[in-house]
Amino acid sequence: MKDHHLKAWLRLVETGSIRSAARSLHLSQGAITKAVKELEEDLDAPLIVRSSRGITLTECGHQLTMRARLAQNQLTLARQDIRQLQGGHEAHVAVAVTPMVFLSVLPEVIRSFRRSMPLADLTLEEGLMPMVLPALREGAVDFAVATPVTETMGSDFSFEPLKAVEVMVACRRGHPLEHATKWEELLECEWLMHLSAGSQHSYLMAELHESGLAVPRRIIKTNTFGVSWNLLTRSDVLMICPAGMMKVTPYADEISRIPLDMSLPRLMLGILTLRDNPLSLAASRLAELFRRSIVGQNDVLA
Repeated sequence: MKDHHLKAWLRLVETGSIRSAARSLHLSQGAITKAVKELEEDLDAPLIVRSSRGITLTECGHQLTMRARLAQNQLTLARQDIRQLQGGHEAHVAVAVTPMVFLSVLPEVIRSFRRSMPLADLTLEEGLMPMVLPALREGAVDFAVATPVTETMGSDFSFEPLKAVEVMVACRRGHPLEHATKWEELLECEWLMHLSAGSQHSYLMAELHESGLAVPRRIIKTNTFGVSWNLLTRSDVLMICPAGMMKVTPYADEISRIPLDMSLPRLMLGILTLRDNPLSLAASRLAELFRRSIVGQNDVLA
């Protein structure tokens, strides 16, 4: 399996046809067909199914695509690292961060990163777990600063825990149940939750159920911080979120912490990467800055 095989394969997947892949790479259709055939022989597995509508990937083809993208990403990172070691300034870093991170330590981290790598191409994604894991597998992000449910994330990931995060039940200022102390008082309310497989809210609900507590039944499912915050502060819905939100202005001015006489399970914040997938020099530098900032004196995340 050679580099030109993988380039031909990935372009075939992207374009959806041998003709388009050949035109895009300035090759003959026969060269693309030969590359696919050689891949199938090397792997001893069918990768595509041809029909009058074009090509369809087999399950083996999908697996090859995921790994081929990672391989190409690693070669790209190697070229970036070598250029940096030779004095170049080209670098590309993509990182996913949870809302609590981008509301607290992120500006400090980015300022520090820019002092050392002012010309780096930087991409930031919202790090809700159901979206983070596929992005890491596909190489769309280099690492995530997140609170994963380690029991469900799979053996192909590595997690470096940095700090335990306390969570709370939040409501808008002036909510009728703003001063409630009993969990049972909140059960008939409507709640905002991210309930995709592997999400923190799914984990917290499972933990509450395991402890013998009833769980909310009226739930609005959402997967973005902006939608969640808008509804939380402008309606009577409730939401479980990091307690550190009460230290972040101006957000703390819009919500109250319901003073329950019980503790909710804590989440562990840390750095999540794809196992055996080394970071580039630029991504390693950015990860180290997050590490120092989170573990250091910043108490917003505690």
